[in-house]
Amino acid sequence: MKEVRHDLNGSKHDFTPTYNNRWPDRYLRAHRQLDYIIPQQAKSVFEPLIERCMQARQKTRLKIIDVGCSYGINASLLSHRISLDELYVEAAPRTGVLSTRDIDKHRAYFTDRPRRGDLSIIGLDPSKRAVEYAMRAGLIEAAVTSNLEHQDISDSEAELIRDADLIISTGCIGYVTDRTFRRLYTATAASRPWVASFVMHPFTYSAIAETLTGFGLATQEMPELLQRQRRFSTQKEKRVILNAMKMLKMDDRFERSTSYIYASFHLSVPTGIPVG
Repeated sequence: MKEVRHDLNGSKHDFTPTYNNRWPDRYLRAHRQLDYIIPQQAKSVFEPLIERCMQARQKTRLKIIDVGCSYGINASLLSHRISLDELYVEAAPRTGVLSTRDIDKHRAYFTDRPRRGDLSIIGLDPSKRAVEYAMRAGLIEAAVTSNLEHQDISDSEAELIRDADLIISTGCIGYVTDRTFRRLYTATAASRPWVASFVMHPFTYSAIAETLTGFGLATQEMPELLQRQRRFSTQKEKRVILNAMKMLKMDDRFERSTSYIYASFHLSVPTGIPVG
């Protein structure tokens, strides 16, 4: 299957200017403008998956690696009783807590929310300032900032993740390829973590799935868990994405009939464990 360039030849909406700032408010506002909702949608899929993973691995606490963690949005939603809309509200200029330049207020905002204590979340993202924020705010416990697309993981970072139970991602496939997952899974292979990824259309998962097969994992796409990612940013972006989906013979009915781009869900588990 042909691969699609991460920027769709320059037609994909570019959030890059908001990825690596010291504070998360610009990032959150940019995503809110396009109703970027996949972290909230993914939470409803990840929560029961976490319970299944705990049962299968006979654990009461899971170590999760969030690939492309940025400012710790997935971690905040999974660990706290909080919604993505609430984060968007708090990123409003002048009135929102998350628009302030006081890390103590940010940390208190999350600390004051009911929090589950059975998740240890490690962020993986080369955006060092964003990851530093996620740690300062108490959303992730540690981080891997090596760019695994271009370099091997360091020994100290490999030690952080060697006993991982679950690897998740919601918006990075395309920027992140099988190169990252090969290096990541090499570092965690001893604990054989499950891998759960949402893949925005028209990007494909075939190369990553093939890489994981080499580690003894079976990957299954679950069409019933297809989720909205975000709205199209322009008519050009919509046209390019639909053309790419047609080229790849992907089902584009949802994109054609709504104003949203969708993401497919893929789950990889060690061979012999049911994924349905």
